[in-house]
Amino acid sequence: PNSKLPMLRNATWTLSNLCRGKPQPVFNHVRAALPVLAGLLFIRDEEVLTDACWALSYLSDDTGPNNEKIQAVIESGCVKRLVELLLSNKSNTVKTPALRTIGNIVTGDDLQTQVVINCGALDALAALLENEKKGIRKEACWTISNITAGNPDQIDAVMQHNLIPPLVNMLRSAQFDIKKEAAWAISNATSGGSDQQIRFLVRHGIIGPLCDLFTCPDVKIVMVALEGIENVLRVGQQDT
Repeated sequence: PNSKLPMLRNATWTLSNLCRGKPQPVFNHVRAALPVLAGLLFIRDEEVLTDACWALSYLSDDTGPNNEKIQAVIESGCVKRLVELLLSNKSNTVKTPALRTIGNIVTGDDLQTQVVINCGALDALAALLENEKKGIRKEACWTISNITAGNPDQIDAVMQHNLIPPLVNMLRSAQFDIKKEAAWAISNATSGGSDQQIRFLVRHGIIGPLCDLFTCPDVKIVMVALEGIENVLRVGQQDT
């Protein structure tokens, strides 16, 4: 009933702050929130959804060697619903933390990334690359770059979902902070991709925009672009 909505909003907001913490709380102290948060993703109220998604984004922010937090978030069963929210007509206020959570999960290992792909995230990412909000387009690129850092089958899934043309467009003409993420996405695909996949990338015009980055002021991105070109040249050398 509506009379309970203010209390539910307050409780979700409080839970989100407990999961955030500065410094981050010990994971075992907050992991009990996961099944509750997974259930809150089905509440229709955008305020509740937003805070539940932010809470999950904090819990999935995993820098540990074993990806334990990411695994716990996956096991809570929330990935499919997060992807549904990204594909829905919900506002960007909900989509921003939902995307952050999905992006955090694909920083895990290949099996964890595959869960996200199996839930249909690549369709959602294709739509988010065209979102009107710059921050969402940037995070979508960042998320794809972590998928193209996976195995050749995962790189192939990105290609099959037609994500390479918009990435190349961003690499060519987006604002620099988005261009950087697109560069990582393309360069990662050249690093882990098969020779055939690298030829596919070349046919989609990656060489020019990668070379254009050689003169950018960000040394790290220059190295990323150089690595991408080096991988292309290695395949080209074999083809001659």
